[in-house]
Amino acid sequence: MSSRPVGITILSVLGFLNAAFYAALAVLSVVNHDALAALLRGISPGGAGPAAVHLSMGRFEPVYYCAMVLVTGLLAWGWWNLWNWTRIAALVLIGVNLVGVAVAPFIMARSGSEASNAAALVRLVASVAISALVGWYLLSAKVRAAFREAAAIHQ
Repeated sequence: MSSRPVGITILSVLGFLNAAFYAALAVLSVVNHDALAALLRGISPGGAGPAAVHLSMGRFEPVYYCAMVLVTGLLAWGWWNLWNWTRIAALVLIGVNLVGVAVAPFIMARSGSEASNAAALVRLVASVAISALVGWYLLSAKVRAAFREAAAIHQ
């Protein structure tokens, strides 16, 4: 059996935790929407976070959270089993994130709040750094070899 790189194990565990968090958000969105709104605002420093988007979903919000439970759970399971499509999907998502980061400064320029722009800029820099590190890791020879070896075993 191929050995799973430690970083992939960490990504898998984080993915399962993310799915559990989305499940909690789904329950909270149905049971106590005011508490959900307070939580989302709390994790959105200076308005630079998910609060505005999530709270604008209305009745679709629990459906979105349930869909994200499925998506993040499936990705976590894929990491755990070293399914190569998971690695490729993550690289595509990193690319989409980087496109969003490239567009964000133009959106920030239209908003008037300096404080929210500063918080958003910190989030953007952190997002680019994390995306670059994870992308570099997923493209490393050791990780590619582990996924290749797992694919050969599963055939």
